Amino acid sequence: MKSFAIAVAFLLGPTLDPAQADRVRAAYEKLGGVAIEAMPAVALPEGVEFARIDVTPRMRSASFGHTTTLIVPVLPADGGAAPTQFWVQYGKSTNAPARLFGPFPL
Repeated sequence: MKSFAIAVAFLLGPTLDPAQADRVRAAYEKLGGVAIEAMPAVALPEGVEFARIDVTPRMRSASFGHTTTLIVPVLPADGGAAPTQFWVQYGKSTNAPARLFGPFPL
């Protein structure tokens, strides 16, 4: 089973356990759009692996709006520490370029 988890991590990238992902989603939901857009970021830190959580609202038409992804730094498995911050990435839309905001504390 461990080899399956390693293969999934290799193909999909790092992941968070469900409790950690829920904690990140809850922190994001508390922020609101104004607080998020008040903290633009130039780039993510280099040399760090990130887990991605898609929180894009489901829409009837994909031609409008943007994707919303929470980006969470993942520490090595032997560290065992929970994430302490995250970034919000708005994907490119018909009306705006892709944008990055954060970091936000957990």
